[in-house]
Amino acid sequence: MAFNELLPVAGVFGIGAIIGLVVLVNAEESLTAVAKAAAKDISGAFWLGVLWQVLAVPLLVVLLLACVITIVGIFITPLVVLGWALAFAGAITLGLTAVAMLTGRALAGRGQGRSSRGVALRSLVFGLLAFSLVWFVAALLSEFRILGALSRLIAVALSWAAATVGLGAVAKSRAGIVRPRVEITSEIAAPSWQTPTPVAGVVAARRPLSPTPIPPPDPTLRNLDD
Repeated sequence: MAFNELLPVAGVFGIGAIIGLVVLVNAEESLTAVAKAAAKDISGAFWLGVLWQVLAVPLLVVLLLACVITIVGIFITPLVVLGWALAFAGAITLGLTAVAMLTGRALAGRGQGRSSRGVALRSLVFGLLAFSLVWFVAALLSEFRILGALSRLIAVALSWAAATVGLGAVAKSRAGIVRPRVEITSEIAAPSWQTPTPVAGVVAARRPLSPTPIPPPDPTLRNLDD
């Protein structure tokens, strides 16, 4: 009985490891961006993930209504449903992988003498093992009615929380697309005849006129005065 319960857990761990490896190899920057978004604000990512879960079905209904009001839209309705399902599943997969990598990093640390990809792979494996361990314990306790139900409930709650945080982190990081903030600053020094202001920057003022040289007094005029 226990073997039958452990086999699906091992299969899910293997599939998760393969998917995580594929994501890490092909979308390492996006995965890192999602993990950073989750680590920066876990509670915010969680509640944003809850919001997206609540809006998932209404969003699908809106898309379907937008399709059925036109003749052409009726024919592309299956494609819209498929695209919605793939987008939602992809976001959850990316978010779960990022949360697993973040959890493994917290449990195993960075290590020494490893490259960034090696650290990410090590963290991902440890994170997946941590999540799988909860399900392994639930599978081992499945023969006991109360302990089995309680352990399974805990495993479902932890998995849902991790998926919710990951989904919110995907939304916060715009699906892992990093857009660096560009600050425009002027490196050119303002001329001395311009007046800097604290609000609008540098405002051009009137260029001061060069002083007109005063000619020396005419000696003939001095003689006339005398």
